[in-house]
Amino acid sequence: MRGRRAWRGAGPVAVTRFGVFCLALALLAVPGPTNAQDPTEVAFWSMVKESRKAADIKAYLEAYPRGTYAEAARQRLSELERLPAPPPRPPQPQRSPEPASPTPAPYSPPPSAVGVPALTDAQVIREVQERLYNLNYDVGSINGRLTEETRTAIRQWQNNMQRPQKGDMDLEELTVLRNIRLPAIWGAIAFGDRGASAVVWNRGSRQDAVAAARTDCRGRNKGAECKALSAAETACGALGFYMAGGSWGAYAIVRPTLGQATAVALEQCRQQARRPDACGVRITFCADGSHQQ
Repeated sequence: MRGRRAWRGAGPVAVTRFGVFCLALALLAVPGPTNAQDPTEVAFWSMVKESRKAADIKAYLEAYPRGTYAEAARQRLSELERLPAPPPRPPQPQRSPEPASPTPAPYSPPPSAVGVPALTDAQVIREVQERLYNLNYDVGSINGRLTEETRTAIRQWQNNMQRPQKGDMDLEELTVLRNIRLPAIWGAIAFGDRGASAVVWNRGSRQDAVAAARTDCRGRNKGAECKALSAAETACGALGFYMAGGSWGAYAIVRPTLGQATAVALEQCRQQARRPDACGVRITFCADGSHQQ
């Protein structure tokens, strides 16, 4: 079910100067210089966090030893390891062995793919741009050209995948990128001058979520364009905002949980506002609509 909620700013305020309008993008992933959210890690943790198998939790920690949920994973692993071992199963009657069907091995790129340049064709570059965009990275225009914005997005992805940050890709990395599951649930927050804002959630694509949030926000911003920030799967966002003495600011944040997003949005506002006491959280959302529960 699609949801939508919007907030209209307070009445007109006499403004003597424009103030400061700041966008603080802090997308989830792993600690580091990147701001991009890693929906792959979010999806991975969502699948294993309730598991009663220690091996599932260990698999997450092996993939993301410094991940957003690493501490929670270690606590869960400790709990599982303290559980009593299950009673032994009674002996089963012997059966005649059946021919074993071959189990497909996990994909492993051939050694010859490592180091071989992959982004030499406009069509491949466009594919990379589209996939990174749909993993919540900002690639600039999707135009089939290896622009600086696209290189920055590639470096962010490589950082989140714990790979050398080259800003280019070889065939091995291209294969890894092609095999990542793209998020199927999206939400977005859009915001503009003096508090105009809108949120949407439970959308099937990032493009749909961003476009819908911006359209709603423009209607509350006298037709002016609005900034937008998106979240995927179970991630949540919040908008910290203040307006005092002719000065105003907005701070949009996305984090793995609603509580984290709300706390960071308020903290960013208080750190940068001219009147920290005037800060508040104006609007919140979660991509999957769980903020309504």
